[in-house]
Amino acid sequence: MANNPYFSVEDRTMAEVEVNKSRFIAVAVHVESVEEVKEILGTLKKSNPNAAHIPYAYILGEDYSVAKNNDDGEPAGSAGMPIFESIRKANLTQTMVAVVRYFGGKELGKSRLTRTFGFIANEAVKNAHKYKMEFCTLFEMKVSYNDYASLGKVLSEKDLPIIERDFNESMPMIKCAIPVGTSEKVLEEIRARVREASSITKIGTGYYKINTQG
Repeated sequence: MANNPYFSVEDRTMAEVEVNKSRFIAVAVHVESVEEVKEILGTLKKSNPNAAHIPYAYILGEDYSVAKNNDDGEPAGSAGMPIFESIRKANLTQTMVAVVRYFGGKELGKSRLTRTFGFIANEAVKNAHKYKMEFCTLFEMKVSYNDYASLGKVLSEKDLPIIERDFNESMPMIKCAIPVGTSEKVLEEIRARVREASSITKIGTGYYKINTQG
């Protein structure tokens, strides 16, 4: 269904494990495009020239529609797919996980490799700070100086993003995003608490960060 909320990771997190002297370093990172995935892979390869393999996976798109995984020379299905599953099971998109592997001199076997790649990718995803994006209506609200605090309190209580503020007008202006499904209810509450002359104008729609979760 179009315009559903989606979840992603913020910034970059890492996790590391050693198995039979092989090091596995997982990196979970927010990405916006395939080009950005390629840039990150290039940086990882450049900064880890002695790594044996750097398998990875990603999911992109507000509808989770673009996805890929790559074993990067590890036994087929032992690396890219378990890394991909760590992203999918966490219900994330706009997210890439790569695992830098330094070979320790002893083969682990496909089943153990699969478990290890899955484990360390899950750890990186689990450690990541996640956030929710919701499809919102963007409003421009102008209120009196007397009502500005009341408006700000409503938006703060509901953890709604303020996109822009402007005090240069005769009436202070705030642009804020409100999830489409709750916009009418929120606007009713704002109107009930704003007592003096005001104007509320719908100026667009789009995805905005509404809240954060661990």
